[in-house]
Amino acid sequence: MNIVILAGGFGTRLQSVVRDVPKPMADIDGTPFLELLMRELCFLDPARFVLCVSYKKEIIQNYFKDNFLGIPVRYSVEQEPLGTGGAIKQAFDLYNLDNALVLNGDSYIAADYSHFWSQNKNEKLAVMLKQVDNANRYGRVDVHDGHIIDYHEKQDVAQPGLINAGIYKINRDLFDKKLPQKFSFEKDILEPIIPQIKPTYMVADDYFIDIGLPESYAAAQHELKSVIYGNAQNRALFLDRDGVINEDIGYLHKINDCKFIPGIFDFCRKYTQDGYKLVVVTNQAGIAKGKYTEQDYKLLTEFIHNKFKDMGCEITAEYYCPYHIDGMPPYNRNSFYRKPNLGMILRAAKEHNINLSQSTLVGDNENDILAGRAAGIGETIRVINERNMRGSPKTIANKIIKINQR
Repeated sequence: MNIVILAGGFGTRLQSVVRDVPKPMADIDGTPFLELLMRELCFLDPARFVLCVSYKKEIIQNYFKDNFLGIPVRYSVEQEPLGTGGAIKQAFDLYNLDNALVLNGDSYIAADYSHFWSQNKNEKLAVMLKQVDNANRYGRVDVHDGHIIDYHEKQDVAQPGLINAGIYKINRDLFDKKLPQKFSFEKDILEPIIPQIKPTYMVADDYFIDIGLPESYAAAQHELKSVIYGNAQNRALFLDRDGVINEDIGYLHKINDCKFIPGIFDFCRKYTQDGYKLVVVTNQAGIAKGKYTEQDYKLLTEFIHNKFKDMGCEITAEYYCPYHIDGMPPYNRNSFYRKPNLGMILRAAKEHNINLSQSTLVGDNENDILAGRAAGIGETIRVINERNMRGSPKTIANKIIKINQR
């Protein structure tokens, strides 16, 4: 998946309160709005971000450079404003994109983007919609039987209904016809073709905010971070699997070959008794390399979880990454979820309201420790296996535990 974000606008209506940065970089309680948006979109595990930039573009480019949380960042620079359509088309052409999730860089909506993408993966165009009390203020969208059938311009009479939330799944062939360099996606593409192709849609019923007005920007400063991060009160013990939970024999996948690290149950039990949740975060490159299947992994996982439960230290959740750049299709790619990237840790924190600064991570590889430190985990512990050392014994971890594997 490619994600294209429109981040080139002037933000004229916001100039009274945000003067020195482009609108998507407006400060939200110490963090640029665009960073908060991209951080959430990382959970989709995209191949790349393409940022369409123009006004004060250097600020965005210098901030994100060519990588954000392990995901490549590329830029489509508008030498002069191209309109929303021109900006999207230029990004598609510049990076030869077949399809992309396209969003505005100045609005946030809490939605199931993964479902939106998978539900519409074969569609030429899909649109995310939002139910509002006064749809006529924005322009009302009519739908029927899973398709958008009509669009009505803004009107003075207040009326509840659906509006375009400005989030699209777009295929390249939407731009097949001859188009000018500068054009509006909404006016010149979307509205004219609605009667012809009747785009599919998904309704997002959750939180939505556009920071384009001073009053909405003020609201975002007050509430957006709490909407995104929630009230993270739980503590967690994050555990790598091979070499921490079980002996690392290389691509373990058979239940009969699973031997637990001595003392692991006592160690975990102490944490659970102190109120910590147990969360496993494990790279599983053996799936990508054809050593075993995801089904093999899941059967072994069920066995391990049942054993922990029997020993009085139940595992709350497990996250795994089956991808590796040197693997076999469809697993042969980089991933936001492969440590030392932060995907598994951040997803666990979001889904289980975990306060990372009050949590602990245990790993036997320095990539585990790097991921934990980068995610803001308060304490990191490196397991040193004296018989089967993984990587260098040098570590930035807070503590070291030495074990002898049988």
